[in-house]
Amino acid sequence: MTNNNFHDVTPDDFNGFEDVPTYAEGGSTSRIRPANTSDIYQRTGKTAPTEVFPSSISQPTEMIEPDYAAVPAPVAEPAYVEEPVATAVDARRGTIDLGLLLLRFVLGGYLIFSAIQTFFQLGASQGIAGLEAQFGAYAYGNALAVIVPTLELAAGVFIVLGLLSPVASMVAIAVTGFMAAHTAANTGTGFNPVAWGADVWLAVILLGVALAHQFTGPGFYAVDSGRGWARRPLASSWIFAALGIAAAALMWWFGTGINPFA
Repeated sequence: MTNNNFHDVTPDDFNGFEDVPTYAEGGSTSRIRPANTSDIYQRTGKTAPTEVFPSSISQPTEMIEPDYAAVPAPVAEPAYVEEPVATAVDARRGTIDLGLLLLRFVLGGYLIFSAIQTFFQLGASQGIAGLEAQFGAYAYGNALAVIVPTLELAAGVFIVLGLLSPVASMVAIAVTGFMAAHTAANTGTGFNPVAWGADVWLAVILLGVALAHQFTGPGFYAVDSGRGWARRPLASSWIFAALGIAAAALMWWFGTGINPFA
């Protein structure tokens, strides 16, 4: 077993070495390193390693330039747009359809009752003859005495049923607008609301209700409940409302022979 305690080394451990350390007084030593490692292996009788390490590493004779064109361009990441969160819309209508039904019954019922009262001379109505007397000063008073109750009856029936509501409302606007102008002209108040009596206000309110029905539609409780104008009327309301007002002006202008703008 080899003794690795270098403090106990003796000259015998350096068999054949010329660089045996010498010991001086005081314990100091001196050593001369051998000239080369091969001499050490020859003197110790050990075999030198056979692996040879190259003194230099051969460098490549040709530098290969990388082909940058073959490298694919970086793909841009898609831009993610945050979509708005859809919120649930409550499609319930509460009591709106019930209110529209009552509105139709009031407007349509009054028009039907007024027409029947005129045609059959019921109650205080003087019938068609009474209307002819009222319209006597007009150019076509006799024709208007028949046209007015006929339009009232047709519009009233269709409004109560909720059938063809845009057209029915247009007819109601025309006939109520004509009667409002006629009542205001007969009382001599004209377009002065302060001087209007109850009969003039009734005709004006009926005109306003007919316009409101045009823009609201008949609602769910109607024959036309599946139509778009029954739930959400849009352009049709404006078109038929304008046609109704124009029809009322034409009835007044040509039926009475009086310029409505005079």
